[in-house]
Amino acid sequence: MATGINNASFNERQLVTFQLGEDEFGVDIMDVKEIIRVPDITRVPNAPSYVEGACNLRGNVLPIIDGRTWLNLERKLKDENSRVLVIDVGGKATGIIVDKVSEVVRVNTVDIEEPPQIVKNVDSDYLNGVVKLDNGNRLIMLLDVVKALCVNSTGKEQVNGQDENLQKNMTVQNSSGTEAIDEEQLVSFILDKEEYAIGIMEVKEIIRVPQIVKVPNCEAYIEGVVSIRNNLLPIINLRTYFGMEHLDLSDHTRILVVDMGNFTAGIMVDKVLEVLRVPTSVIQPPPRFSTQSGELLKGVAKLDNGKRMILMLEPSKLVSADEISGISGIDGTYEQDTYEMSITRQVLDEEQLVAFKIDSEEYGVKIANVQEINRMTDVTKVPRAPYYIDGIVNLRGNVIPVLNLRRFFKLPDKQATDATRIIIVDFNGKRTGIVVDSVSEVLRFEKTLIEATPDVLSSGIDSDYVEGVGKLDGGKRMILILDISKILSFSEA
Repeated sequence: MATGINNASFNERQLVTFQLGEDEFGVDIMDVKEIIRVPDITRVPNAPSYVEGACNLRGNVLPIIDGRTWLNLERKLKDENSRVLVIDVGGKATGIIVDKVSEVVRVNTVDIEEPPQIVKNVDSDYLNGVVKLDNGNRLIMLLDVVKALCVNSTGKEQVNGQDENLQKNMTVQNSSGTEAIDEEQLVSFILDKEEYAIGIMEVKEIIRVPQIVKVPNCEAYIEGVVSIRNNLLPIINLRTYFGMEHLDLSDHTRILVVDMGNFTAGIMVDKVLEVLRVPTSVIQPPPRFSTQSGELLKGVAKLDNGKRMILMLEPSKLVSADEISGISGIDGTYEQDTYEMSITRQVLDEEQLVAFKIDSEEYGVKIANVQEINRMTDVTKVPRAPYYIDGIVNLRGNVIPVLNLRRFFKLPDKQATDATRIIIVDFNGKRTGIVVDSVSEVLRFEKTLIEATPDVLSSGIDSDYVEGVGKLDGGKRMILILDISKILSFSEA
């Protein structure tokens, strides 16, 4: 009897079945580590088209591919049914986004047939067979996902390889041997909503976009050259280099003057965020979807328990000197003025605000005081509370008082709309929600554009609550910068 049971188990396979388009597929359950909902995904530059990006999975960087694109199907927006199959590939995990996970089924090996020579939508090299169930009314294509994810058996292009040189670069040699680096200092910036960073030692300065002279017969990603202190500096548009959608220049656009190895170039980015120190313990080797993408990334820094992922670029791998050698007058040299500010100082000399509107006036609070921005939710009234306190809200188990800025500034009440927001601000470790008519944007501008608060404000608001006025667009746009500490101190009193 025992022998019969064992034989039965040997003649069965347990499959996780899922859908992509109108077709049903199956993978061996032993290859599936887990099934998760689609998380926030960080894009990886210059990766193959089927690569969705990478995410944080319990402290590890998980590369993710789009199953539809992988199998040459039309892309589809993710919905509540979409799932990620976490597949074990040679001891490393890789995620595959599928439209829907159906079930776990046991199939008899006699129900698995060899795949036909031509199979709709699927490269037959990746098929182990076709499972026929319900008298042939249900067909499941059995995928060999491990084989499919090992893109190139030579090892030059592995979906989730490790770059040994990267690990070596995380240590520094001195006379007494090898000493671990405790942290890296980075300049972080935004490109197409994703956060990137370059080591601060490779960033010489940060400048606004000057007049750029176009150069004929150059690569598309070379915007041209600029003249800075009698030096010609080639400008690389990182969006174009990474194949991203064109974006017009804005007040946020900046150029990072970067040491590219044996020459200096300007790298154009959407917005510079901050200078930050990152412990090497939170930096992981990058997922390698291709040889090129692996070389461009120095690592992935995971902050805020993995909620914030920063792609660290290796400037020397971006563009070679040969690619810009044809630009006349470029010799790779670049000199900074002795009085040039440090990168940290340059970033610190900018103000970053969350801008919002109340009535026709525009206000701002420093982003350092803002925890999050939420849609208007149900507010529980508190008896005998001050007139400007709407009540309290439950925020993930925490009770947060809600202050109505309209009432606080003695403005007439207004019915809440779809644009109404609650900005959660923090003061001395205490969080408070402030109700505003609408949130405009997150602004970054130089502190030199901030002027002292006039004694009398046209809005009638007490000037004690305003710490400055930001004048943008040549003074056409004025933002009253609120002193959130005074507002909340008064409300608490």
